[in-house]
Amino acid sequence: MTAEPVQARTTPQDEDWRRFSALSRMANHWDRPGWTDGRQAYYWYLTFDSPALRDLAVSCQRRLDLPFLDPVPPFGIHLTMPRIGWSDEVSPAEVQRIAEAAVAECSAVRRFDLGVGPLSGSAGAVRFSVTPWEQLVLLHDRLRGAVASVLGPGRPAAEFRPHVGIAYCNRAVPAAPLVARVATLRALPLVTVPVDRVELVLVRRQERAYAWTTLESLMLR
Repeated sequence: MTAEPVQARTTPQDEDWRRFSALSRMANHWDRPGWTDGRQAYYWYLTFDSPALRDLAVSCQRRLDLPFLDPVPPFGIHLTMPRIGWSDEVSPAEVQRIAEAAVAECSAVRRFDLGVGPLSGSAGAVRFSVTPWEQLVLLHDRLRGAVASVLGPGRPAAEFRPHVGIAYCNRAVPAAPLVARVATLRALPLVTVPVDRVELVLVRRQERAYAWTTLESLMLR
């Protein structure tokens, strides 16, 4: 009896690269609905005080010095968790209630280490894949639960594919040259960063970049 060949398991990192390398064109990241001048939005973010991650991001950005890419500033590196809503649609009192609900929702979520890399991308950005997903998905779901407990379930959530962006595309261009350039950087060593807190932030756009004010910091156990 001949044994069936064992199929290699596709990892999230492999899937990120498959999707990115299959793109024919890049899109303008900044052409997104709702982001009018001066408008702000509440999000949950993971932020990182990691010189090693900043150095890796800057090294990649220097090798991807292309006019259609807007690099993320070193201290603007983050991982987007659930969106809460626009600041002109969600009141400060509701935001405070969401923050309080998140304390209870995330009480059993333990701090963990996050592996950042290899480099990949999406239709509108160059970004690092991350691992492990299990803890990130758990944390994302708990934070979404906190938001829903105050604002209601809202629209179905978009697919959550956690990542750390390092550059945003500012126009529509063919994808193949960028994919080829990114491919040369995928062998760089991964960086490990601790995830010990999640932050509730008020996000704004300024000069083709994101900036934010931290309103609450929820520490993980």
